[in-house]
Amino acid sequence: MFWGFVGLTVLGWLANDRTSSSAPASASSQSEPSYIDSHASYDEVDRLVGCASTFSDDKKDDIFNDRFRNRWMTWSGRIELVEADSASLNIDGQGLQDLSVDFQDKRAGYDLQKGQVITVRFLMKSAGGCFLPYSGERATLR
Repeated sequence: MFWGFVGLTVLGWLANDRTSSSAPASASSQSEPSYIDSHASYDEVDRLVGCASTFSDDKKDDIFNDRFRNRWMTWSGRIELVEADSASLNIDGQGLQDLSVDFQDKRAGYDLQKGQVITVRFLMKSAGGCFLPYSGERATLR
């Protein structure tokens, strides 16, 4: 009985190893993952997971991770800080920066100016809060 179990285990391992090593790698597994577009506005995101949200921190984290993290967003705002490779925007006209993005093109911000209103498409990475802005990467100007 013992040797039968060992034999079946070894055969299963060999069969599994053979199929996994002989299968060609698909192009999609080698390429970068695709991300879903979100049409959520800054106001919607901030209402659900921002400083004024009445949900528990755990629920806000779950909502952000399920609905907004790693989603393409498009928001407009006034530039508060700008570098060649990044910008921080005031979206709601209150306080300072609500969104900080790193540009896909590392020179995209070079000719931008503080106070200018721009629209960016970006991949959402981290939630904002009472003190920190939302953050994104791979931003492009629209």
